[in-house]
Amino acid sequence: MNNGIEHDRILVIAAHPDDIDFTIAGSVALCARAGKTVGYCIATSGDKGFDEDLPVEERMRIREEEQRAAATVVGVEEVHFLRKPDGELRNTPGLRRAIVAVIRKFKPDAVVVTGDPASRNFESFYGSHPDHRALSEAAYDSLYPAAGNRFYFPDLLESGLDPHKIKEVLFSGSSKPDYFVDIGETFDLKIKALRCHKSQVSGMDNLEDRMRDWGRTIGEPEGMAIAESFRRMEHPDGSGK
Repeated sequence: MNNGIEHDRILVIAAHPDDIDFTIAGSVALCARAGKTVGYCIATSGDKGFDEDLPVEERMRIREEEQRAAATVVGVEEVHFLRKPDGELRNTPGLRRAIVAVIRKFKPDAVVVTGDPASRNFESFYGSHPDHRALSEAAYDSLYPAAGNRFYFPDLLESGLDPHKIKEVLFSGSSKPDYFVDIGETFDLKIKALRCHKSQVSGMDNLEDRMRDWGRTIGEPEGMAIAESFRRMEHPDGSGK
């Protein structure tokens, strides 16, 4: 039975506010409870996730406030918003540079990506959202070799952001998971974090039951009542130095 991610500093990279809380907030809460330092890097501010005709700045403000509140629930203090256009993410040098800058600043031992670039089954619209696909590929390409190579984005060196190599990356939402985390003791925090995203879940019926069923489906084959899953990949360097 796994009780969290086995590293002291963990950076989670996601496309939108609430992506982390729907997928791996239970694991994040376990890590924070164990004294590990977890940070978030959110590529967009999710400003298109509204029915109301509000100014874009207001929509961004709401989503970012909701995400910060949710992060606090699970013990995360540091949240970086890249503020890329919602619904328009592309795996471009500009997006990779922004991700690399956060990696070099936060200096994680491990990075968790909400999405696996190796999973392209298109079995659900949510899972195959274009932002999710672009973010997972951009994060992958940022982790190696760019984050640890001083010749990638040399302007970052002038800002004091020296190269940094991680030890491991974990992808959530993988079609071939090989690492499972029992979140029985933090499932209530996952639900509490999700409820912080009021603009997204206020009209969602049976949220807790749906998340419990999802976690049970993941965990039961592994002998866990409720779980979250990942695919692990060691960094080519492996030392984190």
